[in-house]
Amino acid sequence: MIRGETPQQRRESRETRMRYHALLGEMDRTECEMRARGYTEEEIARRLVAMRNEAKDITRAGMSPEQVAKLEERNREKYGNPLGPTADQLYAKYGSWKAVSDAATRSSRAVDTELGLEYRPCPCEPEQGTDTPAGIAGNAAAAEAH
Repeated sequence: MIRGETPQQRRESRETRMRYHALLGEMDRTECEMRARGYTEEEIARRLVAMRNEAKDITRAGMSPEQVAKLEERNREKYGNPLGPTADQLYAKYGSWKAVSDAATRSSRAVDTELGLEYRPCPCEPEQGTDTPAGIAGNAAAAEAH
């Protein structure tokens, strides 16, 4: 689909994909926050799958009706849902809620490469020495200084 696009269409596809990556970044932050608050793997996975489907819906608003129709038809055939698999379908496929979370926040490397992009997930782990109250306060002060 991307390879047959005009240069203008590729620019638009790239911008759409970048918006999608921004939404994946929000998902990464949500996952980190939920883990820090003690949510279960299942609760996290279900929220991330819902967020991914919302992200798909949002980014498809920037696509042509033909592009959206093609994606939705594929998903209907494969999953019975125009936005893609449900959390339960992913759990049946992967066998663990952690794997479902990982799948929900994964970006297609093939699509990203075709558009000259690379998605880098936000890590949950704090920088070394920042997980202590003093480290957190130091980070807050450093952030305010910038």
